[in-house]
Amino acid sequence: MKDRKSFIWWIARTSSEMRILIYFILFCLMIAVFTVLFHDLYPRYEGIPVDWSESFLFVIQTFTTTGSLLPITSDEMTLFSSVTMITGVIMLFMVIPLLLTPYIVAVLRTSPPKKISRTLSRHVVIIGDGELTEALLESLALCEKDLLIVINDETAAREFAKKYRRRAFVLWGKYDDARTWDQAGIKNADFVILCENERTTASIILGIRGLTAARIVAIVDKLSFDQYLRYAGAEYVVSPKHVTGRILARHAVLNPGGDETEPAIPGLERLHIGDESQDEKNLRLIHIPVMPESKAVGKNLRDLDLSGRYGVIVPFMWKTGQMSAPDDAVGAPMAKRRAAVPQFIAGPKETEVIDPTTSLFLFGTADALRRAVREELEVDREQIGHAVIAGYGDVGSAACTEMIASGVSCVVVDAKKHDIDEVVGNAEDEDVLREARINEARFCIVAVNDDDVNIFTTLMARNLNPGIRIFARANEPGSVDKLYRAGADYVALLPRIGGQAVGRIVLADTVTVLVDLPDGEKVILRRVHQPGPLRVGQIAAGGIRILGIERTDAAVVAPTAAEIVHTGDTVVAVGSTEQLKKFIRQC
Repeated sequence: MKDRKSFIWWIARTSSEMRILIYFILFCLMIAVFTVLFHDLYPRYEGIPVDWSESFLFVIQTFTTTGSLLPITSDEMTLFSSVTMITGVIMLFMVIPLLLTPYIVAVLRTSPPKKISRTLSRHVVIIGDGELTEALLESLALCEKDLLIVINDETAAREFAKKYRRRAFVLWGKYDDARTWDQAGIKNADFVILCENERTTASIILGIRGLTAARIVAIVDKLSFDQYLRYAGAEYVVSPKHVTGRILARHAVLNPGGDETEPAIPGLERLHIGDESQDEKNLRLIHIPVMPESKAVGKNLRDLDLSGRYGVIVPFMWKTGQMSAPDDAVGAPMAKRRAAVPQFIAGPKETEVIDPTTSLFLFGTADALRRAVREELEVDREQIGHAVIAGYGDVGSAACTEMIASGVSCVVVDAKKHDIDEVVGNAEDEDVLREARINEARFCIVAVNDDDVNIFTTLMARNLNPGIRIFARANEPGSVDKLYRAGADYVALLPRIGGQAVGRIVLADTVTVLVDLPDGEKVILRRVHQPGPLRVGQIAAGGIRILGIERTDAAVVAPTAAEIVHTGDTVVAVGSTEQLKKFIRQC
């Protein structure tokens, strides 16, 4: 009996429908009680008989404060009428909002659109909602095509329509309903991007493949589903986890090895310089961490003179903010070993000093970059040491493959046993990290599928080895700052990396995105289509920086304002979204 009462009480406390029913029954009972009381008290104190209908009418009129036609002269009935009126007002103020407000809100609430206001053509259809879709919209800020988001959940569609109404069309419809794709203009689309789970994605592709000639891009959790979704009809299959693992590794090593499982994402070939056998004059933008053994350590950019000696410029740099620590720093307070969070510097001054906390972005031709790296920044492989990979899922395994292909040995820390050099255990365990020789490691890639674990692992790795370079993965935007404060040198946000990778594919018809910078700017490569020569000074007047110009037979690094840009030239520029939009229209 006690359990039954508890169950009824739990329903009453948690179910809104049950609460409405209880309040309504209570209101009806209150009317009935006051009707019975009035029917008994009125003849007694006023000396006038009343029937039940008159008693009920009196209670309703008094509850609603409209007044009654029955005369009241005694003090007792005056008091009863006052109590009845006060009780009625209180009950009405509770019941009316409770019963009517939900229905009024439902009627007035804007429904998500089931139709588009105009016919779209050559547009991009994005299917699904969530952080990945939001990151994709951010990455497509330069897109000149109309964007349409198709969502099958009413609530999510309403929120997206409200939040992104100025940036994209939003359509609410069921994925298995042919009318949804007809309203989306799927037959006229240029791209269809799927941000749903693999099963839903496969079902949608099979349903629309015969309706459109659009290029279909499937975003998946695991790249192992690649073959099945390609068989279903996807042209591109992108795994944010796989791409994130490769991005993390590329912040640790200069020239990562190739991976045949990676889709051909435009622009990535411009981020490495290849081997010595390649005679390349094309422009590249590479990222290289400065090792303590490098000859460049202790010099400023003016002393290094990469521009004068090699024709290479340093457009950006990272400063991790680490301080050098004594050998016994393991027990020292964290504040003594870390001066600040990592700092991104756009357009560094010539007085900037290069130290082991520095990472450089170098821009120039592939040949010039190879010479500069070999003579000024490269160190012997034996001096680099090993890397600790915390977590061997899709992110960790992709990072590990990159590191090993680049000649850096890896020790994996994972709860499951794998056929690799591994310490089986929890990455949050200090003894496990010590067994992986974290104190001797040069790099640590933190890639567990749990942000809280990654944060704590980063704290431990930084405490056990103050000089280590830590590259961490984050699943939620709120974890990025925490990971930096914990000691990470670079944090890759999974949805953002996935959005950027797909954004490169969609934007390839307009521009090639080389790098999305931490300050919100982008480095892009744009082929000039406008007739007539333009001066660099004219183009740069819009606020962008021109890093270089690539021609058929030559390349110009850091061109002057007087340099002429001709039709067919390829320009490498950096700027904000609005600045680059103006640049694209101009060229």
